[in-house]
Amino acid sequence: MNSFFELIRSRFVSIGISDVIDILLLSTLFFLIYRFIRKRRAFPVFIGVIALLLARSLFKFLGLSAIYGFINMFCLPGIIVVVVIFQEDIRAFLEKTGAGVISFFRILAGKLHPVSGSKEADAVVKAVTRLSATRTGALIVLERSTGIDDVSQSGIKTDALISSELICNLFFAPAPLHDGAIIIRRKRIYAAGCFLPNYTDPTLSASFGSRHRAAIGMSRTSDAGVIVVSEEDGRISYAEGGELSRGIDENKLKSILDGYYGVTRRSGKDGNKSR
Repeated sequence: MNSFFELIRSRFVSIGISDVIDILLLSTLFFLIYRFIRKRRAFPVFIGVIALLLARSLFKFLGLSAIYGFINMFCLPGIIVVVVIFQEDIRAFLEKTGAGVISFFRILAGKLHPVSGSKEADAVVKAVTRLSATRTGALIVLERSTGIDDVSQSGIKTDALISSELICNLFFAPAPLHDGAIIIRRKRIYAAGCFLPNYTDPTLSASFGSRHRAAIGMSRTSDAGVIVVSEEDGRISYAEGGELSRGIDENKLKSILDGYYGVTRRSGKDGNKSR
């Protein structure tokens, strides 16, 4: 037993600053991956892979060469299997990571500034509130850094200024584009009647309709936010990062749109003001 503790002590005494930094960076990476994948179908597989890797490292640390060599034989085939299982999640993670890096360098370069879009934010809020009151189903995608041209090409390019009247008309039942989603690209309605990728997940609640499932799928494979209006009860929901917030109110929706447009509101003598 004493020799075991001596082995551990000798290993940790040799750790330097670079090793500490290395461990912290690796821990941060694992935390980000965990936070990204914790509510996905492949999460149990992810936990199994992590447990196997930890066991492999422990066996190597303890010098158990036989069991270590046995597990090591399955590492390369295992990597291929993991890539196949996680291909959709890996793609989504890399897209979001890349979008974050691009935004970071744009900030450093001084090319990313808050966008004045209070008029557009208010128009979307007004339209969604009307659609909710009339129980008119709607899907509104707020495009961010990740390009979703493959989705916009499934509909009709409109490239129109945002107005509450136009949004309501696009989702009006007799209209030919009412079943699809509209894509908002900052200050313009870029496309309408778009079909979002089909998303199936047996772990999702049976109460989620096709619009809610499509919204969750869209938010998992891109950094876009998706507003959903249920035609059954008129409830407003919002999907982002693969998570759906159901039954949000007008104030919460306004906060989401303000964040999307970089709008800062403050109360003053003249009421609500935007900057």
